[in-house]
Amino acid sequence: MSEDALGATPSVSRLSGKSAVVVGGGIGGLAAALRLRRAGCRVTLLEKNETVGGKVAERKASGFRWDLGPSLFTMPQILDRLFADLGESRNDYLTLEPLSPTCRYRWADGYRFDENEFFWSRPDSARLLRHAEGLYKLSAPAFLENDPSEVWKKILNPALLPLLRFLPSMSPFQSLATASRHFYSDPHLQQFLQRFATYNGSDPEFTPATFAVIPYVQARFGGWYIRGGIRRLAEALLQLAEKHGMEVQTSAEVRSIDPTGVTLTSGKKISADLIFHNGDVLRAHQKLIQHPGVSKVANQMAKPERAISGFVVLLGVRGKDPSLAHHNIFFSDNYPLEFQQMFREKQPAENPTIYLCLNSITDPDSAPPEHDNYFLLVNAPADTTRIDWAKESPKYADRIIQILDKRFLPGLKSKIVHQEWFSPADFESRDGVVGGSLYGWASHGMMPSFLRPPIRSKLLRNLYFVGGTTHPGGGLPLVLLSAEIAVRLANRSA
Repeated sequence: MSEDALGATPSVSRLSGKSAVVVGGGIGGLAAALRLRRAGCRVTLLEKNETVGGKVAERKASGFRWDLGPSLFTMPQILDRLFADLGESRNDYLTLEPLSPTCRYRWADGYRFDENEFFWSRPDSARLLRHAEGLYKLSAPAFLENDPSEVWKKILNPALLPLLRFLPSMSPFQSLATASRHFYSDPHLQQFLQRFATYNGSDPEFTPATFAVIPYVQARFGGWYIRGGIRRLAEALLQLAEKHGMEVQTSAEVRSIDPTGVTLTSGKKISADLIFHNGDVLRAHQKLIQHPGVSKVANQMAKPERAISGFVVLLGVRGKDPSLAHHNIFFSDNYPLEFQQMFREKQPAENPTIYLCLNSITDPDSAPPEHDNYFLLVNAPADTTRIDWAKESPKYADRIIQILDKRFLPGLKSKIVHQEWFSPADFESRDGVVGGSLYGWASHGMMPSFLRPPIRSKLLRNLYFVGGTTHPGGGLPLVLLSAEIAVRLANRSA
């Protein structure tokens, strides 16, 4: 393995002694800052909110605790590699607990199943995994682990060519919905496979079939819970930052980025040799970057369809429901209509698919005795201009609860002792994401799926992007990979 291989620390860092500023203290920003510090940079991390972590947040109220962002953790080897590259052991900071089943799926007609080893041993599911494994082995070294400029060099590696036989059934030129009908005859299971398009906020009818590698990743690497909640991940990375001598400033919002550094809203200027931006790439071009050509680039970036947002309902519930697992999905009866309403009609789905995370089943300290903490999430339009979320949120939260009460969890309404919500407008305000979109571009077609906004800026050559809106995409493992790739590119260019 060469010194520039994924996860390897270069034997000689060209970044040593340089100054770097990281804008945004989400998981991608923290990981990039730590890698820069390890490479010998003087690092300042700036976070506009009062605490670091970005979407990896939590809420505490009335004795309950909820994760307010990602709730399923997979591919732990990528996180372990970050700790190892820093000379640390993840076990000293975080405890990961395996979940079985990974998720429980339910329909109003009574059909249900658990995503576990038994499910993946079914002949149809096993056939899907065989194809997805081949595609993962092809795409991981060629695409996920490298910048797009390096992809074709990697994919033409003779050792990977035999894996091209897996492309026909998972072609990037057909949709995930089409692939679901290829692998499964049961409409319930077709809907199950199509659901993985929502992992990056997309419509399965327009998402390339190659995204069927996502369930393979879950089956191969498992689903995990970080003891104490995923918020502990942000706290562990902050602890590492402080240990390794990194400067972290919170309540420090950046007003502009130029080739010499950044300027805060307070007017303070921070000069730096390198700038890393952890946040919405589109917003950075619309609001922050100072360059004569930025308007043209921003207009181009705004053309692809944006990924959907989310609407969250937090419930404190009296009593325990033995029918629930840690992760649960309650599917709608009309999946195409759900996406039509969100993407084409730009309105909340009338009968949305509902995700319910119940981490108090694994972590009893997350709720008072004989109570549970329900984290409910439905996909929602990334629109904060035509939709008045302040007005619509109470009604939509009640509708989601009503669907569960009438169709899946009878008596739920009478057991609620605490209720609040978090809308796309709240995501936009907290995370600085345009329209509340959680993943930037929707993966609709080849270009927005595989040629996302580049990690290295085309306008400012010392500016790099990390996070879910750049390459390789959304989700905690990919965000951590973006930080690896970005620091590697900066080292090569130094």
